[in-house]
Amino acid sequence: MSDADRDPLHERIQQAERRYGLLADARGVLVGVSGGQDSLALLHALVVMDEVTAEVAAIHVHHGMRGDEADADEAAVRAICEALGVECLVARRDVPAEAARSGLNAELAGRRARYEEYERAAREHGFDRIATGHTGSDRAETLLLNLLRGAGLRGMTSIPPRRGVIIRPLICATRLETGDYCRRHGLPIRTDRTNLDPDHARRNALRLQIMPLVEESFPGAEAALMRACEAAEEELAWTEPLIRAWLEDATIAADAGKLELRAAGLARLPEGARHRLIVSALEDTRGDLAELGREHVEAIGTLATRAHSGAAIELPGPWRARREYERVVIERAREEDAFAEEWAPLSIPGEATLRERRVTVYAEPGIAPAELGGEDASVAWVDAGGLRGGLVLRSVRPGDRFVPLGMTGSKKLQDFFVDEKVPRRLRARAAVVTDGDGRIVWVVGHRIAETARARSGAPAVRLATSAFEGGGGRTEEDV
Repeated sequence: MSDADRDPLHERIQQAERRYGLLADARGVLVGVSGGQDSLALLHALVVMDEVTAEVAAIHVHHGMRGDEADADEAAVRAICEALGVECLVARRDVPAEAARSGLNAELAGRRARYEEYERAAREHGFDRIATGHTGSDRAETLLLNLLRGAGLRGMTSIPPRRGVIIRPLICATRLETGDYCRRHGLPIRTDRTNLDPDHARRNALRLQIMPLVEESFPGAEAALMRACEAAEEELAWTEPLIRAWLEDATIAADAGKLELRAAGLARLPEGARHRLIVSALEDTRGDLAELGREHVEAIGTLATRAHSGAAIELPGPWRARREYERVVIERAREEDAFAEEWAPLSIPGEATLRERRVTVYAEPGIAPAELGGEDASVAWVDAGGLRGGLVLRSVRPGDRFVPLGMTGSKKLQDFFVDEKVPRRLRARAAVVTDGDGRIVWVVGHRIAETARARSGAPAVRLATSAFEGGGGRTEEDV
């Protein structure tokens, strides 16, 4: 086919391919097809273009919404796939129920469901690309939405042409061009009526009301916004490796649903770089940036630079960020551990357990060793002669005080925990051993009381606690 005979939309796809290499070396492309004009045009183009040598198939996700209309969408997608001779995969999800469980709105819950099904089907059927029908028009609209919520440079790139195996071959085309393509090739477009209601979603209002006014007043505005996205991409291409290196250097620990960063590592960066790093950290930890705005990024920056330990902010999702001494923690939000008051008698010899806190303490009589303090924080030697009325293992109570080893005056246990930099999440599980008169002789896993310390070579009681998550002495990761 000569360049003169090439379909204009095919040329747009080739333009995206030259710029981003979306289909290079692809073996199989799974196209997400809703039945709308963009996804239909994409599926048809990828099937008929000589340049596309990969196997092409379609996947349609039925959201469990819109009743008979959604069923008709599925039937139409099946029909076009049969006409094109491509495999059609269909997944069904109950998006309203998922939205109710997750707290997300139906639009975000539907998006999450689609991508989950796309990725699952690609894994199971061996496709190494997932193509969606996002166009340059979508990109221009998303840029405006991102700017209106205060997004930075990352937000200015809008919809990325590629994210992992997910590609957008129509990213250089407009919605006008996909509509023309469907009409030229007689493709039966399905229209979701909710997309025609400006009150249904902010994007609808932007697409149906705002963009037409902008284009009328500023002809070529859509193309200009598309170019702005490309300019932001170019800046990210060379700065992002620097940000990733700084993020790696600042990271203390990264687990599923939780990221811990050195506050000092964030604080020493220029503000713009710090904000970029935080955005990357949020995306890595959450998996997306949905509903996050600049105010959230700035608030996390404040946690790193000026906040005291214990300060926290709530993030959409639900997620949260908090300052914990010299670190900033980004994690999935959960209710703080709340435990009922517990206590148990501790015989000598014997053991006692606080089940909710998962604390067990063992007691046995003995002679205090010559070198006291040489064992780890899970062991304590207390003076046997100074114990009155036996021993009790119990949970911490408001107002508890004791005399820490090496001091002469009593101290509130709360203040002791702060001074020792014991994180809040560990204080909820804290336990103490008291004598029969209620005097604290050991803060389990932390410090014995000066008034209860054993003397070398004298009769003593050896107290020991088994290892458990959240209750023992501090580790390097706790401070």
